Amino acid sequence: MTAYSLFLIFTINLTFSFHPSHGFKVIQPESRTVNQDQSTYISCEHTANVASVRDVRLNAISLTEKKILLCQKGSTKCKNILMLQENSKKWLFILTNIKPEAMKVKYECEFTVEEGLLDKTETGNYTKLLPGQKEVTCTPQPMPSPPPSPPPSPPPLTPPLTLCHWPSWILVGVLALMLLYSCLITTFYIRLTCSNTEPENSTYVEMRKAPQPCPPVDIYCG
Repeated sequence: MTAYSLFLIFTINLTFSFHPSHGFKVIQPESRTVNQDQSTYISCEHTANVASVRDVRLNAISLTEKKILLCQKGSTKCKNILMLQENSKKWLFILTNIKPEAMKVKYECEFTVEEGLLDKTETGNYTKLLPGQKEVTCTPQPMPSPPPSPPPSPPPLTPPLTLCHWPSWILVGVLALMLLYSCLITTFYIRLTCSNTEPENSTYVEMRKAPQPCPPVDIYCG
C-alpha cells in the first residue's frame, strides 16, 4: 500500500468523522379514502434539513412486493396522477380515475436529498387506499297533491218579483200617469187662457187739441 493510498483513506475517514451522517424520515398517511369521483391524494413529506431535494417518487408495491414507479419529480408521463409541491418539504400526489385493481396495491413515498457531498434516499411506510362510502340514491317521496280549491261561489241571483211587490209598482205607475196628466192639463189651460184674453169695455177716445181760450174782450168770441 502506497503512501498516497494511506493518505486518501485517512482523508475520507476524517471527512466522515467531521460530517456525521444523520438519516431523515419520510412521512406519509397510513390510508386514504377514495372519493365518490374515484379520486384521492397522498401527501409525502421529509424531515431532512436540506435546501435541495434531488428526487421525489411515488411507487406502487404489488402483492408480490414488486416496486413500480408511478410518478417522479419532473416527469410528464404520470398517468392519472398529478404532482404538486406544497412547500420545500412536502409534495402531494393526486390520484384520479382509480380502478378496482389500484385498490389492491400499496403506495410508497421516496425522497432523495443531498446532504453534504452525498445523496441519501429514504422511503416511507406504505399507504393503502380504502373504498369510500357509496352514494345512496334517495328516491324523493312524491309530494302530496294539494286539495282541490273549492269552486267559486255563484253570483247572487236577483230574487224574482213576487206578487207582494206588484201593488207598489202599480201605485208608482198610477202616480206617474197622474203627474203627467196634470202637467198636460195645466199647460193646455195656460195656452188657452193666453189666446182668448181681450180688453173689456174698450172705448175709442179721439185725442184732439183743446181750443185755446180767447183773450178777454168786450165782444164774445164767435
